[in-house]
Amino acid sequence: MTAGEVGEALDCPSATSSRSQLRSQEAIAEQFHHIGVTAYYSGDGRLACVAVDASDGPQVTLDGVSLVGCVPSELTDWICDHTEAQGLELSWTHEGNASVRDLGLIMRVQRAGDVVLSRPLFMIHEWAMGVWEHVPDTEWRTF
Repeated sequence: MTAGEVGEALDCPSATSSRSQLRSQEAIAEQFHHIGVTAYYSGDGRLACVAVDASDGPQVTLDGVSLVGCVPSELTDWICDHTEAQGLELSWTHEGNASVRDLGLIMRVQRAGDVVLSRPLFMIHEWAMGVWEHVPDTEWRTF
């Protein structure tokens, strides 16, 4: 999707845009603050990654389990069991976040007041295969 198509799908034609650096290239970030979603676009202007805010974002589920705003340790245990049961490969980022490349999912964490809650990132396959290279720097700085 292009930025215009994302804005249309979210019924929000404008968002706060900024540049975000990847290790290998630059990306464009659009923050939809009112719904707690950040969209990242690759160099060709196509949607490549979506981050969902732990406090303000919409709820997203995987096989009926909530991924947003959850206790990270409980969610990580579930993801470990789920990936094993589904025959998927589980890996870990340098920060210790669970990553399921086949799903393009990285389970990050985010501070919400005095607690830490889950903040999922959804990435296109090419980005998910090279997490270190493709997670936008603004995401690594979000906590």
